[in-house]
Amino acid sequence: MSISWNSIGEIQVSDNWQLFPSDTISDTFRITTTITDTEGWNRTKIQSGAYIRFIYPDEQNTKSKPVYIPVRDEIIVYELPVPHEMRGAGYYLRSISCRFSSKWVGKLPLASFAGWKLKVEGFLQ
Repeated sequence: MSISWNSIGEIQVSDNWQLFPSDTISDTFRITTTITDTEGWNRTKIQSGAYIRFIYPDEQNTKSKPVYIPVRDEIIVYELPVPHEMRGAGYYLRSISCRFSSKWVGKLPLASFAGWKLKVEGFLQ
């Protein structure tokens, strides 16, 4: 049996929260990170991971606690289920947003960070 993944999108990570282009109902995610500024990553720039968080379509636009995503050479699978209270209220669909995780976000210009992309795919059940 083959495993199928649905692309939620790929974003150049920055110091501002950005929404991925597609919403998801998945609880299992395959995450790939790709360094786009190899020279900066290896020499002088800040090497920052990212935070992702989920946004639910309720009246308050409830946001999950951020989940740290490190930059890795390998693909990582994360189990990030919809919380029971949101599922119980009928919210299965959610958006994903991301930004750099560094303590320097908001204190240094974006050019201080080594560039990389974050690709998220949701498991199709």
